[in-house]
Formats: sequence, C-alpha cells, structure tokens
Amino acid sequence: MAGQLDALLKNVAKQVVSQLGDSLDTTIVYTRQASASYNTSTGAVTTSDTSYTIKVPVEFVQSTEESGYQENIARIFITPDLIGDSQPLLSDEITLTFSGSTRLAKITDVRTLRGGQEYLFRVDVIF
Repeated sequence: MAGQLDALLKNVAKQVVSQLGDSLDTTIVYTRQASASYNTSTGAVTTSDTSYTIKVPVEFVQSTEESGYQENIARIFITPDLIGDSQPLLSDEITLTFSGSTRLAKITDVRTLRGGQEYLFRVDVIF
C-alpha cells in the first residue's frame, strides 16, 4: 500500500509541475555541474556539464535593493525526471528570465519531498 501511495504522489507532483510550467510558460535552463578533471600535463581544468531546458513553476519570493543593487529570490519546483532523475546540488546552475532579461541564478537551498522515492524538489535561488 505504501508503495502505491508513493507512486501516486510522484505522478501527481509530476502532473502539477508540468501543467503549471506549461500554463505559466516559465522556461528555465537547469545545468548539472559535472565534476571537474585536471590535466596535469596541460594544467587545464575541464568539466562536461549537462543542461536541461524545462518548463516549471517559478515563484518570485522576494526582491530587495541595497546600495543600488537589486537582489531577487525565487522558488522553483522541479520533479526528478526533468533533470535526469538526479538530486539538485548547490553547485548546479539555473538560468531564468526575470523582467525581460536572462539571469544566472545561484542555488541556495534544496528541499526534497519524498516517500520511498523523491517526487518533488523545491529549489530556492538568488540572482
């Protein structure tokens, strides 16, 4: 019974995120930062990042201004299947549109909603 309920919650979360993302028309680019590798002979550091362009609900939580600089906080809801069935990491990046311009956002907090499996991530970002 618990497994069935868990599967039901995962499917409902997936539908809600998908429908809200489509109806609100909010597209983000989620970039999974791969581990860096260092080439000792050339001194170069390389990574192979993976990007996902996805439609998800974005809630703009707060905007503040101090000394002429604006700081914005947003909350983004993502299901695991949208980002390769992986857990969001603080080192990953999110690119979104705010007030008509594209912004690179830093992940500051990840809340995982789960039962026997993860079914929804609440990701807070600052930009």
